Amino acid sequence: MKLRPLVIAMAWVLLTAIPSHAQDTRTAARELVKKWQAAIVNVRVVVKMRMSMAGREMQSSDDTIEAVGTVIDPGGLTVVSLGSINPGAMMTKLMGAGAAGGQGVDIASEPTDVKIRLSDGREIQATIALRDEDLNLAFIRPTTAPDTAFVAINLADAALPAMLDEVVVLGRLGRVGGWVPAAALREIGGIVSKPRTFFVLSGETAGVGTPAFLPNGKIVGILTLRQIANDRPSAFAAMNGPEGLGLLSVILPAADVLDIAKQATEKK
Repeated sequence: MKLRPLVIAMAWVLLTAIPSHAQDTRTAARELVKKWQAAIVNVRVVVKMRMSMAGREMQSSDDTIEAVGTVIDPGGLTVVSLGSINPGAMMTKLMGAGAAGGQGVDIASEPTDVKIRLSDGREIQATIALRDEDLNLAFIRPTTAPDTAFVAINLADAALPAMLDEVVVLGRLGRVGGWVPAAALREIGGIVSKPRTFFVLSGETAGVGTPAFLPNGKIVGILTLRQIANDRPSAFAAMNGPEGLGLLSVILPAADVLDIAKQATEKK
């Protein structure tokens, strides 16, 4: 009987500690938004799209695409998902080359105009400095050196999460959302180790081109899409979600992004 008060006290500690931890995480997430919101930018791209079948051009158009990117260097170097600003190759894989009655469908795209929209509303002309099709990343930079340094996330200040660790995913809404910063608390739902390390978020598919942090402020990496060729396209593939189409939203570790970014800097 004497143990009853002790058991009650321990239960009370456990019950009150859980909400406290959740509140601490949310407070840390809000601080991350305040600190890095200016480093999350909108990217507007004019893309020339061409669709052909069996080598014959069927349609051509100029389209404007809006994406989100992350500034990773004070000079304005920004990383985005390649598929978000140059979607031709990804769309061709999704449609399944050769699926239309043996007639190969090919969608080609090429960005013709690139602008970075900063958090204060200024638009800066930019150019694509480097593309990595395997990792679905593109690096863009201002065409002229900025007058003042950009707010830039330090990819070297990184850490690797474990399964079910919480992460803070930053983002920015587009025109409809008034360009305001956005954020979400997510969990690491899977860790891919081969052919290279990727972290997979649990739940619904997240956006791309934006950073994910641990609540302690260490960056985990940049969100992008991993895609494999859909060799056996099916009308029912989409019923299995993005993976049925050969797509998976992943976090590429910050160290890997940094290695590729150095190549973009060297090509300057």
